[in-house]
Amino acid sequence: MKAILISLLSLVLSAQGAVGDDSSRIVLDASHKTIAMTDGSGRLRLQVSYGSICAVGQLHLMSRELLSPGPGVCSSIGLSPATRLPHTIVPHTVAVDDRKAVIQGIGLDGGVTEMWTFEPLMDGLKWRIDRSAPSALQVDHAWSPDWVFPTMSTWTGALLGNGGVAWFQLFDSAHATYGVHTSEVLLWKKGEQAALRIAGTSPSGNAIAVRFTRRQNNELSLAFSFSPTSLLPKYDDGMHRRRFLPAREDIWARYEIPQGRSSVEYHIQAVDFKNQYDPGTLSPFDATEIQMIGNTVARLGVIDSRLHGGNSWRTPYGPICLHEQYIAQLGLIMQDTNYFNDYAQTLNFYRDHAFMPDGRVKSRWAYTCEDAIPGTCDSLGFYEAQWGYLLDSNPDYVTNVAELFDFTGDRAWLEGQKAACEKALDYLLARDSDRDGLVEMMTDDHSAAKGSDWIDVIWASYENAFVNAKLYYALTLWSDMEQLLGDQSRAAGYREKASLLKASFNRPTVDGGLWCPDHKWYVHWRDRDNSIHGDNLVTFVNFMAIAYGICDDRERSGAILTAIEKQMAKENLFFWPICMFSYQPGEGLSWQFPFPSYENGDIFLSLGEVGVRAYKDIDPAIPVTYIKKLIAQYEKDGLAFQRYLRKTQNGSGDDILAGNAFPIVGLYRNIYGIQPKHNRLYIEPRITAELEGTSLKYRLRGQLYGIQPSLSGGATVEADDVTLSDAHPFGVDYRDGTIRYFHGMEANPSMSVEVPQASGLSIVIQQWGNPHRRLWKERTTANMGLVHSISGLEHGTTYSVMLDGSPLTRITSNATGSCEITCPLEGGKEHTIEMNAGN
Repeated sequence: MKAILISLLSLVLSAQGAVGDDSSRIVLDASHKTIAMTDGSGRLRLQVSYGSICAVGQLHLMSRELLSPGPGVCSSIGLSPATRLPHTIVPHTVAVDDRKAVIQGIGLDGGVTEMWTFEPLMDGLKWRIDRSAPSALQVDHAWSPDWVFPTMSTWTGALLGNGGVAWFQLFDSAHATYGVHTSEVLLWKKGEQAALRIAGTSPSGNAIAVRFTRRQNNELSLAFSFSPTSLLPKYDDGMHRRRFLPAREDIWARYEIPQGRSSVEYHIQAVDFKNQYDPGTLSPFDATEIQMIGNTVARLGVIDSRLHGGNSWRTPYGPICLHEQYIAQLGLIMQDTNYFNDYAQTLNFYRDHAFMPDGRVKSRWAYTCEDAIPGTCDSLGFYEAQWGYLLDSNPDYVTNVAELFDFTGDRAWLEGQKAACEKALDYLLARDSDRDGLVEMMTDDHSAAKGSDWIDVIWASYENAFVNAKLYYALTLWSDMEQLLGDQSRAAGYREKASLLKASFNRPTVDGGLWCPDHKWYVHWRDRDNSIHGDNLVTFVNFMAIAYGICDDRERSGAILTAIEKQMAKENLFFWPICMFSYQPGEGLSWQFPFPSYENGDIFLSLGEVGVRAYKDIDPAIPVTYIKKLIAQYEKDGLAFQRYLRKTQNGSGDDILAGNAFPIVGLYRNIYGIQPKHNRLYIEPRITAELEGTSLKYRLRGQLYGIQPSLSGGATVEADDVTLSDAHPFGVDYRDGTIRYFHGMEANPSMSVEVPQASGLSIVIQQWGNPHRRLWKERTTANMGLVHSISGLEHGTTYSVMLDGSPLTRITSNATGSCEITCPLEGGKEHTIEMNAGN
């Protein structure tokens, strides 16, 4: 890095020693030309040098020194060859008091100067940089500042403000560089308690971007830029979308620094990473490895802000597959508001730019157009894949919208997606020419050699079970969204379409359906001539049929899963492959043969969640076994591959998939039973005896829940000092001082209790399903009267309320089947509360 020369015009304050008393958080050492400061927590200490170089030379995080030895943190400007302004030496001043430190007149190339202001805070340090340019300048870079850490191993990775990750294991060559439009990074190292958060804002309204680089000497460079508009990637010519360069550092195109002053502020914090991201006690699984999977592999599909998918930013052509239904679902194991917020903006971006006028959703985005059907790649990078029109992008868009809403509860955002989701569904529903409920692909016959779904080099055509299963799932989810938004007609219409699809899907193949009674599994597709194809136990198809509720015949489900497990045991595979047996020659791209090869038989972990969901009601111990093997594999290789070769079970492919984290998503959703809904946390565990004693920490919409799932299918949930238990599946929501209990899958609260602070309230549900009777127990730490709002009762019915077997009151439910009761509770005593109709 070019040294930043400074000269000292005057020094304000004492020539040596601390400013203020011994407890001062800012210390000036004029003899060594350094300023040291500590935040209010005492966990973060920074030292600035203002001698021959103006730089942050030391940064202590807890007991770790992060910058030494090395050049530290400073600003620099790289002028374009067209700029003919000299570097100037500008006199500067240093001013320090017990509140802040200011260094003015820091000279950079082109006559640019900066003023640095540091201010210790109770929860970190604030660093403001004010930059002044005497005229507009064209620059190749303007780092303000560039943090340089001694080695790439200083940190494991950086969690980004858009929910993504810069995982430094993937920077495996000198000059490897990743550029991303975000203003926040959280640097962490596996095994370390403390992490470093750097969050930027621009008072002057500038856009902030970050560049991560592995330098020639293995140093890690983290360079912030701020500019009037978002920086444009430099590569490739005419496209400018590439965010990763394997052996170059010039990630951003040349841009202009305007004349005048602009500014940026950074809030630098020490973060208790272990506690903030602690998943709880997850025995027999390694909780640290599960945390790591959620913070590395799961996040790799976030290529940049407003660009979320399942393929990593490191992939050579950087694709995003819009034909993946599970991108929102990845957030289940991240529990990261940044991910959800930015994915909401991503879906808005897709809504506005990936939709064709007729409702077709383009299936992909990429750095380049090399993967596109000629003529389909637009200026933003959206296109149709070269392998064919992959129609699952339409239902997958809808599924992601519905499932993201369940994480955020943002109804206004959902309303803004209503027309787009209807358009996407209606486009695909219109492709049912024979009105049997099964929509048809663009091709009638596999001989056209075109793909139509996620398994893109298998030539599924006409009535495709893969796409139709996804459509069914989207219809069931979206009909609930329509009902919530008050459009009962649309809700009923989509449910009717889903019912017809399901009926046809389940018919035997000889009757126009997709069920093969001879083999006892679902086939992949039928051609228009009624010939059957993909009759090779395609696991993804069959898992989705069971997981999404198309197959609700337990005998059929059992037959499918038994056949899969028989072959799994025979081959001793560590995880499910994409299909159990071979497609027939001609049913896929030539190099898919001989079996097993790529999409004809290799192991793709992206089917992990639907696989676990398919087994959860049949035998959850089976997926638990595979999840153990998956975690062991992560410890070996980081799951940093596209797939695993079936013959050797070794990782293969440089197109690293975030979908490799889906077995863990399946663990959380289907075994632990954690299923966020827009207004509650729904819990439906299917744990095995081996998992008894699990105690999870789960974060949803700013609330930390402690969850202990039970073998009975229920759980105990803690939120602050309130505990709610039920032996059966239920929902819970705790906010604004009120605990809300949702019986079973009910979407509205069954009981709400206003909770005083430090109440230590414990509620144990005992009987609730019968509208004529309610029975539960409560305990508090002190005497108090608690107000209960009870719903789901028979309307206009009188109930007797008993407290510990003695009459408390009689109350009549209103027209909506609700009532309110106040129960006086004695602290430290368990009370039994009972409601009975008609007594």
